[in-house]
Amino acid sequence: MSAEICRFEEFELDRNAYQLRCNGRPRKLERIPLDLLFLLIDRRGDLMTRAEIVERIWGKDLFLDTDSAINSAVRKIRRALHDNPDAPRFVVTVPAKGYRFIAKVTMAAADDIGVRLPSMPQGPAPIVVGREAELARLESWAAQVIEGRRRVVFVAGEAGIGKTTFVGAFLDTLGGTGARIARGQCIEQYGAGEPYMPVLEALMRLCREARGERVVELLHKFAPTWLAQMPALLSDADRDRLQVTVQGITQQRMLREMAQALEALAADAPLIVALEDLHWSDFSTLELISAIARRTEPARLLVLPTYRPTEMLVRNHPLRTIRQELELHRHCEEVRLKLLSEADVASYLAKRFVDDDAARSLASFAPLIHERTDGNPLFMVNVVDYLVEQGSLLDANQIETPRSILQMIERNLERLTPDEQRILEAASVVGADFSAAAVAAALERPVSDIEDSCTQLSRHEQFISAQGFSEWPDGTVASSFRFHHALYSEVLYQRMPAGHRVELHRRIAERGEKAHGDHAGEIAVELAHHYSRANDRNKAIEYFKIAGGRAATRCAMVEAERHYANALKLLNELPETPERDRRELALQLAVGRARIAIKGWAAPEVEHAYSRGRKLFEQQGELAQLFPILYGRWVNYLVRFDLRDAYQIAEELMLQAKNAGDSTLLLQAHQALGNTSCQMGRFQLAREHLEAALSLCNGRRVRPLSVDMEVACRSYLSWTLWFLGYPDQALKMNYGAVELAQALSDPFSLVLAEIFLCQLQQHRREGRAFQETAERLTAICAEHGFLYGAAHATVRRGAAMIEYGCGEEGLEQIQQGLAAHRATGAEVNRPEFLYWLAKGYCATGRVDDALDTLTNALRVSEEHEYLLLEAEIYRLKGEFLLRKSDFNSAEALACFERGIEVARKQGAKSLELSSTTSLGRLLAKQGRCEEARVMLAEIYGWFTEGFDTADLKDAKALLDELSN
Repeated sequence: MSAEICRFEEFELDRNAYQLRCNGRPRKLERIPLDLLFLLIDRRGDLMTRAEIVERIWGKDLFLDTDSAINSAVRKIRRALHDNPDAPRFVVTVPAKGYRFIAKVTMAAADDIGVRLPSMPQGPAPIVVGREAELARLESWAAQVIEGRRRVVFVAGEAGIGKTTFVGAFLDTLGGTGARIARGQCIEQYGAGEPYMPVLEALMRLCREARGERVVELLHKFAPTWLAQMPALLSDADRDRLQVTVQGITQQRMLREMAQALEALAADAPLIVALEDLHWSDFSTLELISAIARRTEPARLLVLPTYRPTEMLVRNHPLRTIRQELELHRHCEEVRLKLLSEADVASYLAKRFVDDDAARSLASFAPLIHERTDGNPLFMVNVVDYLVEQGSLLDANQIETPRSILQMIERNLERLTPDEQRILEAASVVGADFSAAAVAAALERPVSDIEDSCTQLSRHEQFISAQGFSEWPDGTVASSFRFHHALYSEVLYQRMPAGHRVELHRRIAERGEKAHGDHAGEIAVELAHHYSRANDRNKAIEYFKIAGGRAATRCAMVEAERHYANALKLLNELPETPERDRRELALQLAVGRARIAIKGWAAPEVEHAYSRGRKLFEQQGELAQLFPILYGRWVNYLVRFDLRDAYQIAEELMLQAKNAGDSTLLLQAHQALGNTSCQMGRFQLAREHLEAALSLCNGRRVRPLSVDMEVACRSYLSWTLWFLGYPDQALKMNYGAVELAQALSDPFSLVLAEIFLCQLQQHRREGRAFQETAERLTAICAEHGFLYGAAHATVRRGAAMIEYGCGEEGLEQIQQGLAAHRATGAEVNRPEFLYWLAKGYCATGRVDDALDTLTNALRVSEEHEYLLLEAEIYRLKGEFLLRKSDFNSAEALACFERGIEVARKQGAKSLELSSTTSLGRLLAKQGRCEEARVMLAEIYGWFTEGFDTADLKDAKALLDELSN
């Protein structure tokens, strides 16, 4: 292979692609300057005379001002290379003689640079006018980025305002900084439903450019869950290893990984991540931008998204809320591009026709062109092109031009041949970026015909530009192209007859599905889009379901829920048949799981999904489908605090599991009954079910709704054992749950285990250990974005503060946690949280508020049959009554006796001990010491463990006092 790549500093000149690149990114240069650059590099180090340049570039039979032509070409070369003629790095002027190329050049084969672009000349660089102030602001922020201060800068402007051109002009200024540039684009047709699509596109491009191996290496180290989404970059062995690594993946983990990976890349060289058309973005990409912006670590990182404000408002896009939130906390900046002025139009004309003597006085036509276009840059450029095509700008007053950008595009399309129009229309059906192979499939023509036509259009800069090539899994290789502006593809798409569009979507979908074969799921969003537009509902439903599953594996539950909802919407348009109901049942189960992740277990939408699933099962379903429906409804009712219905569903789960004789189903049924029984104060029954469930785990990993069953069983059993009077066994069981969750690298299960450890340490009154666990729980929930767990953590942390005398701060934390808990839709645990809130009130001297809160907790407990802490709430109420200045000892005594009565009925020995100790103290003050001693000795004598716990120590101290 001959050397086709000339590399010098951050630049490379590619003979095959006929292209200049800077840091791997194409740099536009007109044909004559590019030819001259090739010539100078071929003769590098030697003098290239002006006469030789004329002969080699223009030939002998040419009548032109050769000096002006050479000078113009050299100026353009220097501008493209950021070369200062007074201190040149590349091209030196030899006065009155010619030029010499002085930089060191290394040669490489074309295959050494990875992706090869099709051979075609690049058009002239876009002319940027009227953006000097905006560019200056952006350049000043970029300077800060290079110094280590991260920035997120939104570039806003309506369609045609020149956002892409502006960003491109800015990126061109970074040539001498060594910055890496990663570019991704959101696509209107299906971009909003593909999680992280523009970011994955940007990463793929980085990995395939120069120094791409380093990018893959850092992704391996910092972002394995992201690398797993890019199978083209992985070997079979790597894919297998990553499948183990990504167990227990959460969205917060993905966000943290990518933020760290980008920071590591930026440590090598300044990193610019340019994301276009964010108004069509998926929700997960917006979450990533927000996460990056909020990090405080220094990083040479600039995230540069563009968006259309009107589109954002009309679609009620979440970008609006996220951007406003970032702006409020000064985590982002914005550059808003405005329409051009008359002076800007005049400047454009002067720069465009700088080498045309006849056109240098055209600034006088700026007012006319500005009036016709309102200063819209895209419209302005098209109008000038049109005027030049029709005659000249000097005839502008006589030539009637279109009055809107859409009319202008239509008029430009009419200048193409009918065949070119048909090809571009088919391309608009494929999307903003398209492969010639997809267009060929749509039109049922040879790929070579489409490539030839699109290449010609690209060379003349008509509507599209070349974007290298694409390769499909079946081996199809074809050139790729991109529309210069989304408005072009929108106009082309809308001008086609509806029936013709439907047929083209069908052909594109069928060809894409066939080309990808077993890998069709990798383009599920794209296929779902095309099949839905082709009115093939069955195929669209299939691929929406696959797309939902793929989104769920990335923990992008917003997108997953959207795909499942789209599938259900299409399914409802099909005739009612048993097969249709079977498909809906599977989708309702899937959307139910997604909604749990988004809205919480107690959300009405979750209840609707599982209730609808139950109805469908009753019409026609299999036992394998009924069980997950029942389990989902059980969780929903439990967290909504409907314990009666939750218990009935748990009993139904047990019946179905026994009928099926399936040990996995029996495990889940025992766990459901054990959990619910514990909440209802039926502790001995809870222990029996949970121990049965634990014996069925037998090392198997069962996760019906995200939580590992063995971790769940150990956690609930630890709580149950404490109530039954086995504090040491309870602690050992809970530590086992925590250790297992840690070994599984399962953060969701770990949060559950830590919540129960907090509860256990609270009631064992292990202040320091309890505080440490609460802080650890807070950190885990913050890292992974677990709102439900975070609410628990906040309450526990507040309770720990109260134990250490920080009453006001602790009370505030408990109130915040209680509000956050209710915001998730959950009601379960509310009496327990009220119990700790009452403690906070009492610690701050608000005893009446504390008593009112406990009365409310008792009312809620009775209303929902939540008897878990009923005895303890009565005991605490008695203690608070004794703290009042006008205390009524008889009322307090009645509370203690009621607490003992409830605890005995439940077999809750730990609660009976604490209530008896409180009653014993009161009786001793009343002179009834022997009565108190006998009562306390009986319950104390029952215990066989836990004698180093605070409750048993207090009881023993009081017994000794009473005995003396």
